[in-house]
Amino acid sequence: MDIPLDELQWKSPEWIQAFGLRTDNVLDYFSESPFFDKTSNNHVIKMQRQFSQLPVDGMPQPQGPGGTAPDGSKSATLGDSQEFSHLDPLRREVLGKYPLYMTMERELCKLRGVEYVLACVREPDFWVVKKQRRLSPRRTEPMQDYYIIGANVYQSPSMFKILQNRMMSASYHLSNTLNDLQKLVHFQPSQGVQFKTQSTATDGAVQGATQGAATTTPMPGTAPNTALGPLSAVPTTAAGSAQTAGNTSPYENGTRELISKEMMDKLMATSIRSQPECIQ
Repeated sequence: MDIPLDELQWKSPEWIQAFGLRTDNVLDYFSESPFFDKTSNNHVIKMQRQFSQLPVDGMPQPQGPGGTAPDGSKSATLGDSQEFSHLDPLRREVLGKYPLYMTMERELCKLRGVEYVLACVREPDFWVVKKQRRLSPRRTEPMQDYYIIGANVYQSPSMFKILQNRMMSASYHLSNTLNDLQKLVHFQPSQGVQFKTQSTATDGAVQGATQGAATTTPMPGTAPNTALGPLSAVPTTAAGSAQTAGNTSPYENGTRELISKEMMDKLMATSIRSQPECIQ
């Protein structure tokens, strides 16, 4: 299955080992990648120079009187500011610093169609290559941007892909937040719907531990479970025997009262009034 170009990362260590990677040959390195269109004007100019006597990029050309070449054309300098005034400052800076790209720009202005230009340079390991469609010598239509970071070549994502990724990320986090809020909702008949706080969660944990300890205490008249260790045995101290002998026995009809009668009356009164009240 073909991988989308915006999800592809390409590099060629063999090419870099043979030729190196610099600003003056970064477009040649880019032309080996699957992002490069072999029908572009850059490839046409490369083939023409390969099978003709055209000068090599970057080599100084002999100049005639007045700073012109022998054929009467202007030399590869940025002296004529009106020639590239339609370009952005970054492009003009690249053309002024590297004469081979200025020569390439003059060649591309004579053609129409798809072309690749070096849009930004941040040496030693970052370049931006722009794919554009040439409509006229001074008019171009941008098509795609590519990044070369170190030895890796990437295609920049489209605006649709960026917005789609941001919206999916926001939807995912919002869904998780709503699920967490739903877990904090607590309903009581006397108080209605409430949100659990940190103190409420702590009280619930303490109450669960208390109930767990109560279920492990043996009932009267049953033998203690010695397999659980000394914690499951009922203490038989004198104070404990005196307490069970009196009228204040915590056991009644074989069950243990976890809530006293007075506390139960207060809870019933609070439930009838349906108003939150702190019971002391």
